[in-house]
Amino acid sequence: MSNNKYILISVVLVVTFLLLLYIRTFVWLVDSWLGDPAYSHGFLVPLISGLIVWKKRRELHKEPFSAGLIVLASGLLVYVISFFWRAQFGLAISFLIVLSGLILYLYGREAMRSLLFPVCFLVFGIPLPFLPSIASFLQSFSARYSSLVIGMMGIPVTTIGAEIHLEKDIFVIGAPCSGMHTLIALLALAAVFAYFIKCPFYRKAILFFAALPIALFANVSRLVALLLIANYYGSKAAMRFFHDYSSIVLFAIAFLLLAVCSRCLGCGAKLTNSSVRL
Repeated sequence: MSNNKYILISVVLVVTFLLLLYIRTFVWLVDSWLGDPAYSHGFLVPLISGLIVWKKRRELHKEPFSAGLIVLASGLLVYVISFFWRAQFGLAISFLIVLSGLILYLYGREAMRSLLFPVCFLVFGIPLPFLPSIASFLQSFSARYSSLVIGMMGIPVTTIGAEIHLEKDIFVIGAPCSGMHTLIALLALAAVFAYFIKCPFYRKAILFFAALPIALFANVSRLVALLLIANYYGSKAAMRFFHDYSSIVLFAIAFLLLAVCSRCLGCGAKLTNSSVRL
């Protein structure tokens, strides 16, 4: 059997198997992407992974690795445990393990090495179960440090938890203002950015983790701008700015800082040869 026919048949069988096993998990993921603003980028995640796999399709050769069955069995075990515990997050994670096991078993270690990033990248489409706790921390963090900056400018301000009290207005930093949406999306963007640029691995890792402080800084900057507008022009003008423009400005600032960080690390803008070969 030719390599192309083998790939086609194995892909059809694998897709059918995964659909039957994970149809409810896929429905849960789509519902989360549609209903949770923090994961509105979720539809792009499998698309990006699929495009990377497509570009690497010529690197896939039939070199079955029997130990992949161990990984596959581990993934199925996680699936069974998560199924009985009704843990959707665990079911989604088991999908990645099962997928990795199938790749190892059908194509071997070299193929798994080539497809490691697109498989791992799918994590960014899985909603975290502890997201509310992180959002709560980010709300308090953003309120505290944006108030600190405003206070350093000589503007009277007090902070109580996630509440910011100006002389005439009170702002409550809710989940949409916490920076959570930007943080998750920027981490995903940083992962793709680091994957494609030509740079040593440790610098790519630094660039990826730099997305965390960059997202926090960008969100605090947005809140500072919001509070300044509220102090001088009123809360109505501030909220109009927030709803209409600040999200776009926030992400633009974050992406610009990410690019600057990449340049400071000496990472080249050129894509690696393996990344662009079609």
